Amino acid sequence: MIAARTPENAFAPENLWPDWRMLCETIGERRAGTAAEHRAAAFIAGQFESAGLDVSIEPFPCAHRRSATTEVHERTANGWHALEATSLVGAPATPGGRAVTGKLVWVELPEAGRRIKPGAWRDCIVAVFGSLPTEVALHRRLVAAQPLAVVHVDERLPFGWTKNDGVYPYWVRRYGMPPTVTVPYTDAWRWRRDGVRELRVRVALDQPAGESRNVIAEWRGRQPAAPAIVLTAHHDTQCGNVGADDNASGVVALLALARALSKRRLERTVRLISFGAEEQLSVGSAAYVRRHRVTPATAGLVINFDSVSSPLGHWMISVAGSPKLQRFTVARLAARGLDAVVQPEITPFSDHFAFNRAGVPSLWFMRTNSSGGRWQHHSVHDNLLHVSAEELRRLLTAVQPLIATLGNSLRWPFPTALPAAQHALARRLGRQLFG
Repeated sequence: MIAARTPENAFAPENLWPDWRMLCETIGERRAGTAAEHRAAAFIAGQFESAGLDVSIEPFPCAHRRSATTEVHERTANGWHALEATSLVGAPATPGGRAVTGKLVWVELPEAGRRIKPGAWRDCIVAVFGSLPTEVALHRRLVAAQPLAVVHVDERLPFGWTKNDGVYPYWVRRYGMPPTVTVPYTDAWRWRRDGVRELRVRVALDQPAGESRNVIAEWRGRQPAAPAIVLTAHHDTQCGNVGADDNASGVVALLALARALSKRRLERTVRLISFGAEEQLSVGSAAYVRRHRVTPATAGLVINFDSVSSPLGHWMISVAGSPKLQRFTVARLAARGLDAVVQPEITPFSDHFAFNRAGVPSLWFMRTNSSGGRWQHHSVHDNLLHVSAEELRRLLTAVQPLIATLGNSLRWPFPTALPAAQHALARRLGRQLFG
């Protein structure tokens, strides 16, 4: 029989598993805008309330993938052969949801981007090896080449299954985008090895406007005018998986921290937010920052938990802020036995970035397990078999004293605003990627 969860035992592995099982087994896949995602938001809100926090749920618009049919066939000597395939969330369907057939051409990105010419691939299906464009000029070149469809071959995931992923909604609205799908890396390898020359792709979508939800909870500090500490994670998943690591692990961390801090009142307000629609490229956090007009005067530091439970891996901290913030954080964590690889950078690929764009510093915690990040990334393998409650306990045991120290201090040994150069970079990236 499991003992009641208390502040003292909040991080015990046996007390982390019930929340994980609720999110991943009872609720399951939590695509933005679905009833399952709304159930997850309600569950999280209830757990925050049980820990004594003031809680609100804020809806916001998002894309809602109700259903999708994705078909990729290769031409063989014996006719057409079907392959496993998935369309990227936010990318369009093929015209009328009908199949398109074209010559298979290859491009390695980003290095061959300069060779892409307008109209060059009007009758072709293009296999992109490497990253899809993250620079708008390269994206526009790819669109202008007018491929019938794009097949993304993600070099980070050299496996025999497909991944699920999303695209920048702003780019689709402003610049357009070809139908874009993924296939298993091993199939793409065979195409190149064996000289496959022709593909047929069909994408049919039912993707209406929908509504996602942010869950906001807080303890009001004794000095409510002081900039708050904001702890964040996201509860939505990509299609086709239950997101046990990405990012049920972050939500489990938030709930455990809520219980651990439940009997403490700090000088500063501590705000915990579970965002929706992160997998549509941080739509929920951007909606929150706009709605609440966040500035460094209202939020002094964001601590983001996203994919923090790999059994085998490296602890990574992406630090947006001054060198003093980095040194302070590393020293505090090391004193609690947690050694981490630090990346001082502005990165737009998780929920903290909307706060960076508003000038707020951040720490993003992640646990990587391969040179590509996480081998189970956005696949069916991101399940409860491949997470570690013990590793999450290690992280929480080190981070909770850091939060308590910052929460009880009205003078921090680092600035509560991004350095000017970092803020300028965040604003530039924000305009380019999100409008």
